[in-house]
Amino acid sequence: MGRSSIPPFPPALEARRSLQKMSGIEHLMIAVVSTAFDDLRGHDTRQRDTAVKYFFNDPETHVLSFPSVCRQMDWSVSAVRRRLMQTLSARPRPVAATEIQPRRRV
Repeated sequence: MGRSSIPPFPPALEARRSLQKMSGIEHLMIAVVSTAFDDLRGHDTRQRDTAVKYFFNDPETHVLSFPSVCRQMDWSVSAVRRRLMQTLSARPRPVAATEIQPRRRV
């Protein structure tokens, strides 16, 4: 799965802040959120679990925490989380390979 450049959930990012006018840290913030969003939709269970923790349980303890990024980018944390939940509930959950393999009898 290819990486998306900007997650679709922040509404009208381009209208609020030109990508050319963003600082280096803001570009990094977008990259972190974008990667977490891709991981959230991916098939790797560990990456998906880490992304869920990032979006829904990450305290504002560092500059790249989800709440910190939202504050810097002028996004509503609750609105973005609501959209993420809608996106996740609309998609079928990826099935891990261990879930689809029949058990062998010994």
